[in-house]
Amino acid sequence: MLLDRILEKGSFQEVISGCSSRDENELYRACSVLCVVLKSVNFSIPLPIGQVSHLLTSCLQKSLDRQDHFDVLSKDSVFPVKIQRMTLATICDFMSDSVPNKDVLIGTCPDIISTCIRLVNESSNKEVLRYSVLLLFQFAGLNTFVEGCPLGTTRSVRESGAVPALAKRIITFHREHIMQRITLQTIVILIGSVDDSKPFCSEIATPMVLMPTISSCSSDDVELSFWALALIQDFVIHDLCTDEMTSMSHLVKDFLEILKTREGVFKSFVLKIMSALCLRRVAFLEELSDNKPFLITVCTALKDQNDLVINYAIRFLKVMLQHGPGIIKKLLDLEDNVLLDGLCHVSKEGQKENKLLLTELLTDLVSVEKLVLQIVQGGVMEIVKELARDEDDESLTFFSSAMLMDMAMVSDEIKVEMNNCCVLPTIFRWIQSAKSEKVSVFGAKALVMFHLIDDSMNFTVRSDGHMTHISGSGVELIDSKNFPLKMFRVECLLSQNVCPLCIKIRTSPTSSSEGDVEFSIPALDALKTDNAGDVIIVTISGKCGAQYVRGLSKYINLSIGESDQLSGLAEGDVGVVIAIVGDDGRINTLKVVTATTEVTAEVAIPYMTLFSHRTTKHILPEILAPLSETSEQLQLCCPLERRELEVLKVLLCLEGYMDSFTQSPTSVSNLLSAIVSFTDHSTEDEQRIIESVLGILTVMAVFDSGRDLLISLDTHDHLVAFLSILLETIQQSSESSSNNRNDVFEADQVAVPPNVAAIISSLPPRPQSRAEPRSSLRSSDSTDSAIEDRGRHTSSSISALPVIPEAGSEMAGGDGAGPVHLQSLSSLVDEVIASVTGEARDAAPINEGETLTEAILEAAVICLTKIVSREARNNSAQSRLLLTHLDESGTVLMLWSCLLTVRKKHRNLLLPLVTTMTTISETISLDTNDHHSSVGFDASNATRMLVLSNDHLEILNFNWTFESVRATVSISRDLISSSAPCQPKGWFYQMELVTDGLIQLGWVNDKCVYQPRKGNGVGDDYDSYSIDGIRKKKWHGPVATQTEGNGYGETWNAGDIVTCLFDRHGSISYLLNDKDLGIAFSGVDMDQRWFPACSVCTDQRARFNFGNDPIRFAESIPDGFVPIADASSDGSRHQQPHSKQQETSALEAERKDPEKEELSGVAGGACDRPNRRGERLPVQGAPIVPSSPPSLYFEVYVRPYTPRPLRVGFSIIDAKDRITVMISNNAIMLPDRSRKQLPVQPLAVVGCGYVAATHSVFFTIDGEVVELLFSFSHTTKSRPVTPCLSSRRTRVNWGQEEFKYKMTDVEEYMNGAISHCQRSSSLCQPVRG
Repeated sequence: MLLDRILEKGSFQEVISGCSSRDENELYRACSVLCVVLKSVNFSIPLPIGQVSHLLTSCLQKSLDRQDHFDVLSKDSVFPVKIQRMTLATICDFMSDSVPNKDVLIGTCPDIISTCIRLVNESSNKEVLRYSVLLLFQFAGLNTFVEGCPLGTTRSVRESGAVPALAKRIITFHREHIMQRITLQTIVILIGSVDDSKPFCSEIATPMVLMPTISSCSSDDVELSFWALALIQDFVIHDLCTDEMTSMSHLVKDFLEILKTREGVFKSFVLKIMSALCLRRVAFLEELSDNKPFLITVCTALKDQNDLVINYAIRFLKVMLQHGPGIIKKLLDLEDNVLLDGLCHVSKEGQKENKLLLTELLTDLVSVEKLVLQIVQGGVMEIVKELARDEDDESLTFFSSAMLMDMAMVSDEIKVEMNNCCVLPTIFRWIQSAKSEKVSVFGAKALVMFHLIDDSMNFTVRSDGHMTHISGSGVELIDSKNFPLKMFRVECLLSQNVCPLCIKIRTSPTSSSEGDVEFSIPALDALKTDNAGDVIIVTISGKCGAQYVRGLSKYINLSIGESDQLSGLAEGDVGVVIAIVGDDGRINTLKVVTATTEVTAEVAIPYMTLFSHRTTKHILPEILAPLSETSEQLQLCCPLERRELEVLKVLLCLEGYMDSFTQSPTSVSNLLSAIVSFTDHSTEDEQRIIESVLGILTVMAVFDSGRDLLISLDTHDHLVAFLSILLETIQQSSESSSNNRNDVFEADQVAVPPNVAAIISSLPPRPQSRAEPRSSLRSSDSTDSAIEDRGRHTSSSISALPVIPEAGSEMAGGDGAGPVHLQSLSSLVDEVIASVTGEARDAAPINEGETLTEAILEAAVICLTKIVSREARNNSAQSRLLLTHLDESGTVLMLWSCLLTVRKKHRNLLLPLVTTMTTISETISLDTNDHHSSVGFDASNATRMLVLSNDHLEILNFNWTFESVRATVSISRDLISSSAPCQPKGWFYQMELVTDGLIQLGWVNDKCVYQPRKGNGVGDDYDSYSIDGIRKKKWHGPVATQTEGNGYGETWNAGDIVTCLFDRHGSISYLLNDKDLGIAFSGVDMDQRWFPACSVCTDQRARFNFGNDPIRFAESIPDGFVPIADASSDGSRHQQPHSKQQETSALEAERKDPEKEELSGVAGGACDRPNRRGERLPVQGAPIVPSSPPSLYFEVYVRPYTPRPLRVGFSIIDAKDRITVMISNNAIMLPDRSRKQLPVQPLAVVGCGYVAATHSVFFTIDGEVVELLFSFSHTTKSRPVTPCLSSRRTRVNWGQEEFKYKMTDVEEYMNGAISHCQRSSSLCQPVRG
């Protein structure tokens, strides 16, 4: 009745008017009535919702500013609070569960937001605070866009200052869970609504906010706990209050309780917060690493049902692992092997994302070589095998294969433990059926490493006639059956099971010793060659057992003595036979032991034998079967896929497999068919096949048996012909790309901002492991700059090239390949500009086919290099015939064209090209003694796959193995003599990095053994010392023993100079450029001989200076240290220079005996007519006049007072005409027998140029032209000209470096030389057949 009267039109109008009254008492009465009416749900008010909203909001705002809105004030002191409480409660009810009402409220009264915030800031009444916070919570979650609030309610609430206002009230509601939850939830919603929440978090991150929030994290109210954790997460992410958090003693305890008792989302919050805290505060991490209960709980979380919890548990552990081996050790030592057990669960049950995270965690876990053995023993191989089973996910199989190979490289002990886990079936599956070629290759590499285990699989068999106990590497069986004959089979490496074999008896044994028992063994009857490597164990007891011996002989190859020994068993005697299944499927005995009462038999089977048996029958037959098929003609393509070829290439690194492979010339011929059938139209797949075939041929070339077979099949001729076709393809591609060269260079000339340039210059090198080396640096700009720097260091400003008459010139104007554009820097600039400015440049398209062609070119050149260099080292008559054949077929000219074509783009290819060209050019024989005065690397000590420069001062590794070499000179205590007046304080040598990958530099003694296929080199045993600048480590001893405390040095880069010093007291130290890195090792045994040595990973290249060349950063080397080249038994240089008298005598002898053609500098036949006595006359030179660049030009580097004479020049192919100079003892004799003195400097440069226009030769000394032109006979003008040398141990610049001789237009010369080499090489084609 009362409400009906109030809602009458006149009465309600009075209520509305009262809400606008300036009398507080009247307003209070009207507002009270309005609120009562609005809360009565059974009545509808006769007003629009918007007007109601305005009335309520108006009353609320008037209560805040009483002096401005009222003429008559109430005597009630709590009047404002009453109005506020009443109106806020009504508004909350009015908006409850009604989005339209909320929209109307915000649209008509946008000031309600600021009013609520003001109340939160100013009010002391808890009810008013509650309602204000509730309204802000409603507005923050609404995010409505209406006319009065165009920015949206969430943004309006946030920008009006709600976050700091609410934060102050967290402590107010500390014991009121509901209000504290709403407050925290509102804050988190507002903070989470912006991209950058740090300013808001920074504003409220105070101890007064932090402490109650942390306390609420462990509240029984799960919603309050959730929002408290969410806010703490935001703080930690922005590194706010982290010091305060980590100092709270109860934090870890509270979080541990959450991990144990709460649901998944809470665990995820805790793990994320703890990960961030550990990442920010190392001290907290170290303290947490001692909290075993917490670590165990985290590891247990790896088995949680919630995938998100598992995800953050892995992330937390990954953060922990990144802080060193000490923490990794603590995690591994947790009880019940909880860490690896949890990770194994993830590998089996986890989702794909978590498995991928698991791979990253395991990578960190096994990075500590010292702990790998414990990790393997703890069960990591089960994880690897489980990941490998997911064949649909190539990333997981790739990781598992790479990780296995990485662990296998650490030590043989680890490989033995892996074999105890039966990892071989997994490796076989990778090799035979992996979708990824890389996975198959990793499997093959791991298999090679397992072959090289220097250990044995041990078996012990004990038997007393009744009980048999078999134990061994990973196998265990106790059999208590009482039977006179028992047989067991062990599938070594494939299974840990010992399988009893069923024996079917046909005739029973008798009580007497007469008669034989007939029986059969079905398992052995079905034995195949695939079972090669299985171990068969037999126990025989008493006289009854002896009756089985004859039948046993049908299965096992028992010798007569062994058969008699077993047949003679008496009652109570026991015999044991241990045998192995051979490659032919027959069972051969390893050991036969008999004894009375009880017998023990032990046998050790080398792992190499077992792996050989397994691989021979499981892997090689599948690969070799298609290759072994004979045909009337060479097949048009290789019958194998690339994956199979890559696996074969790896396996052939083992001598046994190489010997087996070379016994089948048909297989090699079928491989060669891929090269013979190559055309410029070959498909990409065919080219990839060819690349793999060339890799196999290269591996063959480093073994004597393989190289002999290759030479017998004329592989060198096939390679030369193949290279000619390939080079034409590359040059055509270069010419095609040169048509667009302007566009390309315009792109490269875009202005680069200074900040981008700074980023480019500071980019660090990528770390790598020996297991998966860094990708090839063939196009590396750092490589280019390193070589160019060296060129600038050895050159000086020289006058321009003198010019030759143009009349009758045959020189090509430039139909050769243009300069090859380097794209690596351009792409780097693109990447950096995009990341800094957000704008990308239009990049020139990269031709994938061109990259593949260059890879094939590299493989072919290296294969030819290995054939040529290994044969040249043999120095046999057959070798000399081969080199002569290659010279006469124009191979040097073809390779010269190749070198000049790729000199800018493919720097790592230059070393094998230069090596091969220089070796083939050694066509002048001065004597049979191949002695050299300069110190260099010892080729006889180098591992097989290493490429050595001709002067033995530069090395390159193109293979997957870790190749090593040592120098020819050593130091020891013998060099230190107390009686000598001037003793050096120490010795040094220098390395210039051409690439910036993994290289280990140091010293080895005579006992050091390299193991390239195991990844062990200099520093990886106790007979060597080394450092590497990529990992910034020093190495001395087996890798598994070195992890902690071996940090050393700074990161090195391409172009850096590393100086290695060894003082007379046994201390080794290093310089990086001019910076002293300090002592790396001390107390080295000086009674040993120590040689400079180096190991290089894939595609790594470096040049060395043992004192033969000018010293770099000499001012930084300590006083009293001398180059290692000065070390000998008497403290002087190994080879004393000739005296001045000896030098004069040698040159005078040349003048007096012109008939000694091989000892003179005269070109035989170069004079038109001999004199009357038949003597060849000196070649008279003609003055040089201006003209064009030479057709061909090269330079040789000559050290002063070289005791061995050196002849260099040009010769006519397939003729005896040649024009050369002889260099000996710092003097040079020209073809006219005139003599010129070489400059007195550490390194002189003698150049030789051929001018096709005049069919003549000129020479330069240190870039200065000798003003004479020496001509060949006109009768040989149509014949090609090739360079000639008297020693391959000469450093020759064929154009790979800047010439000291300054040409007017270098590019014009290069293009002309390429064209000339192509024409001249084509004239030699008939000779190649």
